[in-house]
Amino acid sequence: MTLDDFRSMVSEISNIPLEKIQNHSSFQEDLGMDSLSMVNLIIEISKRFGLDLGTIQSFEDIKSVENLYRTLTGGRSL
Repeated sequence: MTLDDFRSMVSEISNIPLEKIQNHSSFQEDLGMDSLSMVNLIIEISKRFGLDLGTIQSFEDIKSVENLYRTLTGGRSL
């Protein structure tokens, strides 16, 4: 999975238009997602790809689209 694929998946799960989701977009500030929406997003992504949620260590890990992608994938394409 590339970062662009990840952005598309975030769009699909969150119902936020893809053009609004940029690599640097903050989930809370730029995309208006609340904590419950974030939990649902992270769980759905982890289910689809069998990713380990234990890699999330701090708020910084999930602050932006790119941060979450790098945290969940270890920075590698899946």
